[in-house]
Amino acid sequence: MNESSQTEYSHIIPRFTLRLAIILTIIAAVPWLLATLTAPSSSVYIGAQFSSDDQMVYSAWMYQAMQGQFFFDNRFAIEQQPGLTVHLYFWLLGTISMVVKGAGAPFALVLVNNLARLAFTFLFVILLGRFVRKLDLPIYVAKTGMILATFGGGLGFMVWEAFGRLTPKQNFVSGMLEQRLPVDVWQPEVFVFSSSLVNGLFMVSLCLILTALTQVWEAQKSWRAVPLGAGAMFLLMNIHSYDVLIIAFTLFAFAVIQLCQKSLNKAWAIRALVIGLGAIPPALWFMNVLQTDQVFQARAATLTYSGTFRQLLFGILPLVLLGLVSFQNQEDKSPKRWLAPAGILIVLIGLLLGATGYDPEKSYFLSADLWALAFVALVAPLFFAPRDPKWQLLAAWGCVGLIIPYFPQLFQRKLAMGLVIPWGFLAAYGFQWLTAQIPMGKTTSEEGIRIRRNVISGVLFVLCCASSVFWFQRELLYIRHNITSTTVQPVFLPSDVNDISRELAKIPGRKIVIARPGIPGRTDENPWTEPYLPDLNPVFSGFAGAYSFAGHWSETPKYDERRYIAEGIFRPLDPAQIDQFLRDSQATHLVQPIPELFPDLPAGDLSQIGRVLYEGRSYRLIEVDRNRLEN
Repeated sequence: MNESSQTEYSHIIPRFTLRLAIILTIIAAVPWLLATLTAPSSSVYIGAQFSSDDQMVYSAWMYQAMQGQFFFDNRFAIEQQPGLTVHLYFWLLGTISMVVKGAGAPFALVLVNNLARLAFTFLFVILLGRFVRKLDLPIYVAKTGMILATFGGGLGFMVWEAFGRLTPKQNFVSGMLEQRLPVDVWQPEVFVFSSSLVNGLFMVSLCLILTALTQVWEAQKSWRAVPLGAGAMFLLMNIHSYDVLIIAFTLFAFAVIQLCQKSLNKAWAIRALVIGLGAIPPALWFMNVLQTDQVFQARAATLTYSGTFRQLLFGILPLVLLGLVSFQNQEDKSPKRWLAPAGILIVLIGLLLGATGYDPEKSYFLSADLWALAFVALVAPLFFAPRDPKWQLLAAWGCVGLIIPYFPQLFQRKLAMGLVIPWGFLAAYGFQWLTAQIPMGKTTSEEGIRIRRNVISGVLFVLCCASSVFWFQRELLYIRHNITSTTVQPVFLPSDVNDISRELAKIPGRKIVIARPGIPGRTDENPWTEPYLPDLNPVFSGFAGAYSFAGHWSETPKYDERRYIAEGIFRPLDPAQIDQFLRDSQATHLVQPIPELFPDLPAGDLSQIGRVLYEGRSYRLIEVDRNRLEN
């Protein structure tokens, strides 16, 4: 690139990056602002429409930080814990929340969490532009790739569903996926746009992934890039440790290709290794907590199988198909130029066929040896692909991203983080080559060629980004119908939640709170009905810092058993049985739905359990008389 072109590049990309950052941040802010402005009087906005139970886990950590704690414990378990968990992101947000906690914990936590989500959404695009500039990608690839990485998705829009991971629709996509949904419908961390809508933790993690990879690239010049890169790895290991594996496997694949092509710079490799060492201190602390905290052990052992390979591939299929075009070796004019795309395609077809009949809820898709074989098979074709290092880094990231979510460990589904990013840029490379092959008339002007390419690009964006439109629409529908993706939490909680949270905050010491488990209101005929009985168990852990007995399917040990006990406490059972449930649960407080407001809900008499601390419109807070149970 000559000096004038470099000057033009240095102006165009930053300006484009800023505009894209502003656009994405504004779009990501709309659902939150709409929910805040339209919330019914005296209701409590839960803070997120998607995975609201997970958001309560984050809020529980923020709440502890807001109370001045640095070390956290799990508020969704009643077992004794050493309280060794450190999460710097939520510690920072909770500390900031101290400024506005006078307005109430629910307001403070929701406000700071959403502001952080938007801040890191904006920062992500800025860092993406920096990544593009450091790699010195061609202008068209840079701009198109940034759009596809930010808004891209797959074929989920063809079988879209508002809830769950299955579809009754009958078409080509649902048939290929055996009635399951592609990941661009239900797994937000794979994509930038959905992450920006629903989860600030995902956005800060994506920022750190980009920073680490950018600094590794810059480390080929000098050691100056190492401290920031090591710092990014340190933070990433602390706040979203699984993502460190994505970077490690990506750089390993990239280094192997460079080594095989005898172009690996040893000094660069050493600096990259030092950057990676930044993850060691938090990794050691992680292992210490894992060995000493039994609740943390149970949480870490939660099964999170990835969806089928078909669900993953169809979730980014347009980008992958376009991206494979870029794997051709354009320096070779013979048919051998297509060896790399053909090799990748054969492996993908093999994995697609292997996923037939596989149940992602019961087992790993690949054993360790088959996973290693698939990893090698996806990376090996890169040896026959273009030798441009910046393209090779993106290709290594993309190929590793396709197989690492099937790494046979309990946390495998979490390893799909940000997969859309490399394939967005690879698709831009492929699309650039394809548009260059479109025949143009001899009289076609440069302006005419540009217009045609822009029109074709527009069609590409519509196809690749349609699922993002559906994500945005779904967020608005959740708000309109007052239901979250869990189906048992509403977007707007009853006003009693705020009052009960304040009452609980006044009570010193450890509080174990049990609310009656939630009951969905939706049916197949009317899927948008708000919950009949909201599940407030995770809410009081998140907004009041209480310990919940049955609060979260993955955070609470033996969740199904404990949910049964929690439900039994409120049912019209023998008093002796209820007393036994209370002993087993160690409950100090109950949140009882007012029976008259829920006539279809069988309810027992809890008047002898203890004294009523708060009587609201929909719920009452009861302090359990533990002395009576012990006599």
